[in-house]
Amino acid sequence: MPLQKPHSRDQETILDGLSLLARFYWGPDQELCEELASPAGRDLFTRLARLLPAAAPTLRSMQALLQGADSPQALCDELEPAYVAAYVNSPGGTPSPLYHSCYVGQGLIMGPPAGAMALRLEQASLSLGEKAGEPPDHLAVELEYLIFLLEEGLAGRQPQGVAQAAELARRFMLPWVREFAARQNDVSSPLLPLTARLLVHLLEEVATQAGPEASQKERP
Repeated sequence: MPLQKPHSRDQETILDGLSLLARFYWGPDQELCEELASPAGRDLFTRLARLLPAAAPTLRSMQALLQGADSPQALCDELEPAYVAAYVNSPGGTPSPLYHSCYVGQGLIMGPPAGAMALRLEQASLSLGEKAGEPPDHLAVELEYLIFLLEEGLAGRQPQGVAQAAELARRFMLPWVREFAARQNDVSSPLLPLTARLLVHLLEEVATQAGPEASQKERP
């Protein structure tokens, strides 16, 4: 089920999953919570579990928690403070910040990963738009750029897009996202560590993909 085959249901599932998580990491809101609890959200989780068997236990746990929520508003009431405490601001220090630079070197915001992402965005003529105040190595920005590469490659607009996405996931994102996920053991909502684990599974799936133009280069 390689991602480079056009118009595949599996490709759509991966893209839908990545898109949902990009929205999640911008911060949960009412619209997102309604989607998570909707039949469409349950269908996406079912498709992801079928496509990624290793992620199935994580997805089942997520579905159980989402179905157990009294309402989308109750879900937001749980997720919003948990998100802030885990990722944005906490009295004891933010345990798992959303910025790549916090996981390399001295762990300072706007480190080398931010410069690398800013260059990637500039070369692709992409803008942060209304999120221009955020460092370019915010997790949601990296996810949106990954989605852009996949969509460009799958649509044939950028022949090496899928291979570039695989490289981005494997070498640039997974090392720090795995650490990001590992830091979420003491958070107020169990949905946060589960979502981070799902993200790791999705990135690992993307990382295995390489377009035919990269097959010789990627194989040992």
